[in-house]
Amino acid sequence: MKNFITFFLTIFIASNLLAQATGSTHNAVTASNITTLNLELDTEDVVVKETKGTRIIIESHITLETISNVTLLQFLIKSGRYDLEKNVNETTQTLNISRKKTNNVLLVKGQDCKELVKYVILIPSSVKFVNTNPSTVSR
Repeated sequence: MKNFITFFLTIFIASNLLAQATGSTHNAVTASNITTLNLELDTEDVVVKETKGTRIIIESHITLETISNVTLLQFLIKSGRYDLEKNVNETTQTLNISRKKTNNVLLVKGQDCKELVKYVILIPSSVKFVNTNPSTVSR
């Protein structure tokens, strides 16, 4: 009985892991005169870390939960579905980063495809303030 339960759980977990497609994108922005960073990324899954240098590096980790089609995910990434818009205000020394466009619901074979996007943002020590829409940001 114990072996049957272990086997069943292994198959269940493996089938859930196989039904995912993952990918990532990277963006870099020179932050030589930036002191404030405003993030409007429509997710609470944002990790902010400090790094050396003068660039802000944004890693976007995308997971499509209900399908395992990596080719579709790569197409979505290349088509700009997960692109970020960067606007600099020189007078306030502020960089605003937001999602480039609002996305329609992604349907695959008539079913909603759940998209999860996690951001890891590496900022130089010259950036003093990081503001986000969601209040849960780790640093």
